Amino acid sequence: MKRENGFSLIELMIAMAILLVVVAGVTSALVLAQHASSEAILEASVVQNVRAGMHFVVRDLMQAGEGIPPEGISLPNTLAGVSAVNRPGTATIFANAGVSYLVLPSVVPGSGLGQAATSVNPNTGKTITAGAANTDIITVFYADNTLVDVLGNSLNSFPIIQAAGPACNGTIAANGSFIKLAAACFTMPGLVTPIAAGNLLLFTNPTGTALGYVTSVNGQTINFAGADPAGVNQTGDPNNTLAVLGAAGQPTSVTRIWMVTYYVDSTTNAACPQLIRQVNYPGFPAAAPANPPQPIAECIESLGITYDITSSTDPAGTYPLGAGDAPTPVAPDTASQIRAVNVFLAGRSEVPFLMGTNHSFVRNNISTQVSLRSVAFVNQFNTSNTAPQ
Repeated sequence: MKRENGFSLIELMIAMAILLVVVAGVTSALVLAQHASSEAILEASVVQNVRAGMHFVVRDLMQAGEGIPPEGISLPNTLAGVSAVNRPGTATIFANAGVSYLVLPSVVPGSGLGQAATSVNPNTGKTITAGAANTDIITVFYADNTLVDVLGNSLNSFPIIQAAGPACNGTIAANGSFIKLAAACFTMPGLVTPIAAGNLLLFTNPTGTALGYVTSVNGQTINFAGADPAGVNQTGDPNNTLAVLGAAGQPTSVTRIWMVTYYVDSTTNAACPQLIRQVNYPGFPAAAPANPPQPIAECIESLGITYDITSSTDPAGTYPLGAGDAPTPVAPDTASQIRAVNVFLAGRSEVPFLMGTNHSFVRNNISTQVSLRSVAFVNQFNTSNTAPQ
């Protein structure tokens, strides 16, 4: 009898088993490839995110000190030498080691003054706050050299009041509540970025400097109403106010400056803290902030800033990591001796990816050092005129 062609049951079972093994292997490979692809996409996103944040920080640090008096910006203060000028990014005044600044340098450190950078459990989605270290903040100052009027005059081309040359018949209010600029010397509000509420103006004459926070503009008149968010207008303090500066009767020039503060905001969204770039002050007026906080990077887990301090006279051990990696200047060193800034920024992916049976975030960080070109040139060698007495 002729045998019929075909497969036995055992052969079919063996073939099916082999097929299942092959399919399982291919499926596993596809899943792994998908996970790897997801991880690569998240990695690229994190790298782009932290680089974008670092770009802004470096750009502002490169301009720090430009057009600012080498001795710094004087703040209004009481007879006891106490200033109450507010610092963006914190709920405190400008202070170092508990002592209020009387003069602001081009770079103001803020070691550990920022909010704690929170994280998230990738498997449960719960926010982790325990053990989170406080981040750093930093504030930099530089002059706006792009502001000109229709005649091409810079804001500080002429004093507010000047009889010789172009007649600048401006006015400085006795109580510091406003100034009025002569249109022939500077036509308000200026071009490129016009003078507006929320701006900070620096007044300079031979007797010193003073700050003013612009609360409104009316034609050629710039107003500095009290209760400003900076805490510099019409304070009544006896030192370094516009009223005191104007009363000196000296030729007084005015320059618009930018105060830029970087800090981590982990309050608005604790699951994904943001790196904030704050220009001047937020929240004025409350209904329409002139300078709202600008998020520039997402899901930031660390912002660490250290400084290169020159001409240190402190004994060995004051800076455990060396004066080139100091978290803040220590007396008798001051912030005016900062010559370079070291920035460390770390972030993670907004969503986790599956790694095996668990979820995990993609993390990356970037660090750089920025030399402050406007304050980097300093005599680092003591001479008979510079040696401590």
